[in-house]
Amino acid sequence: MDLVAAAERIGAALLRPLAETVDVDGVPRSHLDALAAAGLLGIAAPTDAGGSDLTPAVARRVVETLAAADATTWFVWTQHHTPVRAVRRSSNTDLRSHLLPELAAGRLIAGVAYTHLRRPGAPALRAEPDGAGWRFTGDIAWLTSWNLADVFCIAAQHRDDVVWAVLPLAAGPTVEPQPLALAAMAGTHTVAVRLTGLRVPTESVAVVEPLAQWREQDAARTADVSPAVFGVTADALRRLAVLGEERADESMRALAGELGRRLDTLRAQADELADQAVTEPTEDLTHARLATRAAAHVLSVHATTALVAAGGGRSMSLDNAAQRLARTATFLLVQGQTGPVRSATLQVLASR
Repeated sequence: MDLVAAAERIGAALLRPLAETVDVDGVPRSHLDALAAAGLLGIAAPTDAGGSDLTPAVARRVVETLAAADATTWFVWTQHHTPVRAVRRSSNTDLRSHLLPELAAGRLIAGVAYTHLRRPGAPALRAEPDGAGWRFTGDIAWLTSWNLADVFCIAAQHRDDVVWAVLPLAAGPTVEPQPLALAAMAGTHTVAVRLTGLRVPTESVAVVEPLAQWREQDAARTADVSPAVFGVTADALRRLAVLGEERADESMRALAGELGRRLDTLRAQADELADQAVTEPTEDLTHARLATRAAAHVLSVHATTALVAAGGGRSMSLDNAAQRLARTATFLLVQGQTGPVRSATLQVLASR
């Protein structure tokens, strides 16, 4: 199955036409079911569990395609794959055999909460041993897919280790969801959650690993630009070019062409650096990847801002794609942000 073609088909027929509605009303389960039916929820799962185990190059194009069509649905969709990877590498064979085929097929949808692990200082979410299991206590600042996902992969810190658990969550005495008023990605069903002694049985634990090891791997992953950034930028430039044609405005067409060439250059550069980092993870290469990520983000903000300006006052309507794309580009500036990512982004902005 050509999953890039499947993403293009679903994006054109379902996601893009409803993107503004989804941005306001929220991602419906039917969107995720359509992606599951096309095999797109198993891209990180092994083939022996019913997944497709996509290569990084193909996965990048799937991500870019879905984000270009509807970044809100993309963001809910992309949350699913971290739990899949956690279960895939688990030594808990019962958890793996039970959950992995269900997640790969999309019969179960998963959300994830782990970005608090990037914060210095006292743990935001603590794991304490409790008999044969654990108790999780603390605050999750950002949990996507609330009341949409069937299970959540939650990371809590115990001393110098991280405990990854996969289990259902519902409001109750030990789970207190708190609404978030978001300027972007409001349709992702995202809440803050306070856990107070949430019981986590051993059978729900996927992985226990050193926090330092996870942070090192996370820093390596986040050095690369998400292909979603390229998707949002490409869609903004496509719309800018169409608007230029409709209005016979050469300045719009010329700008769309110029920024499109920059986009192509950065995408090729990002792909090359990401592939090179697999075999040559040098410090110089990391600096180059961070610089490319920062440049891609700034280009995305530039392109979406250009679309807002070209559209004029109607760009401020919630049923207009320009403001949605501009807000999304701003969100992507901070999505997956670490200290080095922030510094690289600010450096590029300071040079302009």
